[in-house]
Amino acid sequence: MGAVVARHRYMQRVTSGTRARLWLTTSVALCAMTAGCADPAWGAIAEAQPPLPSGPDVDQAPHSHADVPGRVPRIEQPGALAPFFAALARDGAVTRVSHLGDSSIGLDDFPHRLRQIYQGRHGDAGPGFLLLQPHSASYLNRTAWIRARPPWDLCFIIRRCARDGHYGLGGVSVSSVGGARSVLSPRRGRLVSRAELWYAAHPRGGRFAFRFGRGSNERIETRAQELEDRWHVIEREPGEHSVQVLAGGGGLSRAYGVVLENEGPGVVWDTLSMIGAFTPRILVQDEAHFASQLAHRNPDLVMLNYGGNDLRRIVGGAVDEEGLRDETQALLSRVRRAVPEAGCLLVGIIDHEMSGVARIEPEHVRAVVSAQRAAAARAGCAYWDTVAAMGGAGSFGEWRRRGLASDDGKHLGPRGRAIIADRLVAALDEATAE
Repeated sequence: MGAVVARHRYMQRVTSGTRARLWLTTSVALCAMTAGCADPAWGAIAEAQPPLPSGPDVDQAPHSHADVPGRVPRIEQPGALAPFFAALARDGAVTRVSHLGDSSIGLDDFPHRLRQIYQGRHGDAGPGFLLLQPHSASYLNRTAWIRARPPWDLCFIIRRCARDGHYGLGGVSVSSVGGARSVLSPRRGRLVSRAELWYAAHPRGGRFAFRFGRGSNERIETRAQELEDRWHVIEREPGEHSVQVLAGGGGLSRAYGVVLENEGPGVVWDTLSMIGAFTPRILVQDEAHFASQLAHRNPDLVMLNYGGNDLRRIVGGAVDEEGLRDETQALLSRVRRAVPEAGCLLVGIIDHEMSGVARIEPEHVRAVVSAQRAAAARAGCAYWDTVAAMGGAGSFGEWRRRGLASDDGKHLGPRGRAIIADRLVAALDEATAE
């Protein structure tokens, strides 16, 4: 318990938005910008790291889970998934999935089960999009280590802290006037050959030192006349290469994340969790910026998992079913405009007993399900009814009694998330065969 509390307090410190300390002296920071210049501080960060919290003990094949309440609902509007199925059928190709959501995809349990299954079938093409610093203790990626020390200034989309509306693909913008740094490393056995830094160029831009594997630091200047999205790529022979990113001073260095991939063939499954986000929160992103970010990622499927936090808005009267339908449709339509050639899937909320401190009744759950179903149909996205997969509104208690859901009344446990993932894969397989 002490270790858990210590980690929670650490995450509070690194996500507080306080300006990162200038931990490096100016001379060391400048040295790090010079190709071939030794910087022993890099080695201090790349030290051995403890294992990630264990996920569900699952293999690569989905199971029937016939003894668990619920069923496998059919995918609605399955034609919206045609680009995803076509990508999986391409020989030697990389298929990319960008999976956005709230705490329903937190701790990378649900997405990682899907990742395991599809990478087991088609190959592992890398960890995908990673934040440079976690925004909460519930942000994990089970394919890579992420360490930021000293921390960056962090702006998380749920705080609405970016006046320009530029939060990046993962809903997080980090910045530093110098000294903040991150090391991102694939977990043992995962090979990568390509690293891409996603960053902002702007009038007060500073510089980055960007290193991939054992190569030299590459110096990236970010000063520009106007705010714009940019990307910097380094390629290497496949290996278990780490990425190191340093804010090198000279202005404000601002970044959104790093993509780690290999040449494939295989699947990349981005986990883009925005813990605590309401469905419309992503709409505070500048639309042109969001479109630029998503289009550059060029996913074959965009999967969305929102709605659990909106239940308390339904209870409190902040939004009704029609209003939530319109908000959800606006979000899905924004995705469709950004990447019209990609597949689109809205995964419905799980059943709930609580949302925040609000008590949730079955009629509240049914209102969100109805709003999401209608929004998906109007926006031309596929929809999957997770509440039906659990056995209907009011089923959460039975899942909790079986040890498949949390006592908080809001979240599934690791095995429960694995079961829902398996049922979703079964539904996707059925849709593929149609």
